Parts: sequence; C-alpha cells; structure tokens
Amino acid sequence: MFVLKNGLIWDGLGNDPIKSDILVKDGKIAEIAENISCDGAEVLDVSGCMVLPGFIDALNVYGVRGPELRGNDVAEHTDPVLPHLNVVHSLDHDGMNFQELYKYGVTATGMTPSLSNVLTGKAAVSYTYGRNPYEMLLKQEVAEIASVTSATKGPYGSKDRMPMTKMGTFWLLREAFLKAQSYDKEKGHDAKCEALLPVLDGTTPLFVNCATRSEMKAIIHLLKEFPNVKPVLTGAYGLDESFEEVASGEIPVIMGDLTDGFSPNIANVDTEAVKALMAKGATVAFSCCGNRPAGGKEVLLWNGIMWYKHGVCANEVLKGLTSTPAKLLGVDDMTGSLEVGKNADLVVWSNNPIKSYNSQVKAVYIKGENLLKKERYASCW
Repeated sequence: MFVLKNGLIWDGLGNDPIKSDILVKDGKIAEIAENISCDGAEVLDVSGCMVLPGFIDALNVYGVRGPELRGNDVAEHTDPVLPHLNVVHSLDHDGMNFQELYKYGVTATGMTPSLSNVLTGKAAVSYTYGRNPYEMLLKQEVAEIASVTSATKGPYGSKDRMPMTKMGTFWLLREAFLKAQSYDKEKGHDAKCEALLPVLDGTTPLFVNCATRSEMKAIIHLLKEFPNVKPVLTGAYGLDESFEEVASGEIPVIMGDLTDGFSPNIANVDTEAVKALMAKGATVAFSCCGNRPAGGKEVLLWNGIMWYKHGVCANEVLKGLTSTPAKLLGVDDMTGSLEVGKNADLVVWSNNPIKSYNSQVKAVYIKGENLLKKERYASCW
C-alpha cells in the first residue's frame, strides 16, 4: 500500500489535470484526493511530476513475435479464413518482457494474429510484463480480426490461390459470414462458423484492417448485409470527412502507425479530416497498427507526439492512447484511466511525454507494482 503525493494527475478521460494524491491498495486505486493520509502506507513524493494512465498499444504483435521479428507464431498461412484461431496460444512472456515496452509507459497491449489473412483469428489484451503469459492476460477473445488490404494477397497470390485480388478478399469475407449465418450445429460442428457467431450477433466486435478510402467504403457497404456486426476500422489511413458513420461515433477507428517511413499509406493520412471527425464526436484511438505492426517500445509514444504536432490537444492524444483503446478492447472496467476501483496501471513522468521529448519515466506500475524496481527475469532470447 502506498500514496503518490502531490502529482499532477491526468486521468486519461479527457478531463483537465488536477494536483492530487493517489492511494494504491491491493494493486488497485483506492482513493484520489488531496492530502491523503493513510496509516501504514508508504508515502512517495512525486511533486513536479505528472501521473498518467499506462498507455495501451491497441493492436500489435509484441509477445507473439521474437526480437527483430525473427520468431513467427502469428501468421498461419494455410488458409486465408481462420476466424477460430486464438492469439493467446502464441503469447510468449519472455518475448514480451524482452521488448520492455513499459519503459516507454506502455502497460498493456492488444495482441493480434497476422493481418495477412482475410479472417485471421481472435485478439487478446495482455500486460506488457510478467512471468506467466496467462496471468498477464487481461482478457482474451476481445475482437475478431479481419483484413481487406493488399496484405491479404501476398501469401496466397503467389500460390495461385484466392485471394489474388480485392474481389477475392471481399468474396471470402462475405462467404464466411453467410455460411456462419446459416450454420446449424445440429448438422455437424464447424469451428469457423462457431467463431463467427458472436461477431454476427454483435457480442464480439470485428476489427477490420483497412488502409485506403475505397477499402473502408467497401467494408462498410458489405457489412450493411450483416447489420448486427460492430466494426472497428483499424489502420484507416484514407479516412476523410465523408465517413458519417465515423463522425457520429457509430464506427470507431484505431488509426495506424505514422512513423513507418516505408509505408505507402502515410501519404494518404488527412490529419485535418481526422481532427474534424473527432470534433464531431468520432471515437479515435492512436496506435501502431497497420499492415506491418510492431517497431519498438518507443513507437506508440512517437505516434502520440506526431498527432500532438498535427494539432490534436495533448489531453485528447492521451485519451486516444489510454481510455479509448481500453474501451474498444473491452478492458475499460480494469484499466485505461485513473479512477477509483481500477487496477493501478499508471506511470510517473518527469513532465508531459506527449509534449516533450525530454520527459523521463520515473516509475511504472502494473497493478500497483513498480516495474522499474522489480528484479528482471532472465530472458531466453
């Protein structure tokens, strides 16, 4: 049990920061108030520092690919339609620990299977540090992952297999939904159809990797045939103000990586349009996702800084790195903001990391445990 005293608290919900104390007890935030006094609590003075929720990397492959992306337990290229696969079976705690994402304030990450299948499997959310991959899990099967970008053509076009074109990609996606829609388990088990049933009834969201404006328009058009499906557009580099469904908040967006200089999609990003959509009420998270996720421990923060430089206020950027991805991933009851009752997943910074490259991490807590003071586990890498 401890108290962080006199920090500037940014809650991750978009509210103005306040100077306050935070009491952490049993790994959770027990109180946020001025002048907290609690018998038996360790007092840690963080005067002059900022206390932020831990960042959440909405979609990435950390923990399922090794250093320098050498290991590959994320891309099952035996079939372009694999909605029944579950990424948690590829999570390697040593691989996650090796990345040391927490050193740049990232305390949780959404793990996705390969984006080079049309339907690629179920995503999960994991903490970025731990010794047991299943104890690190916050939640599994948080979303079904689909992709309609050119990445789907690479593994199969060279084998003269569908999809070799966008027509093939969208046909395979629609056919999988139609088959699941008419599925009768009394006539025999079909794992793919079973996996898509919670997507069709809206219980599980469908995260769709899309890059261009035409890909986004096409997926929205296709899903009108399946009105209960709840899509989230990821990557979304071609987003503009014509997307009324995004402006209204009906379809959320997880923006893709802006730091990959080799990506042909970055030139299509209309930052003014994204800001205009946010002003109208769009739900937007900032991330490192896209055809080529990963990068390094600093990349998520770099993306946040870039959006700040493009004119998104620091508080909205923070929201897009914390509470918004937590909500989209279905873990906002546990993490993503500084609120009483939630896990104490928080980071003490010397100053605002979204505004300044000079900001330093002073402490990183996951469920109330300061990782910077914890003995490092030996890694097998």
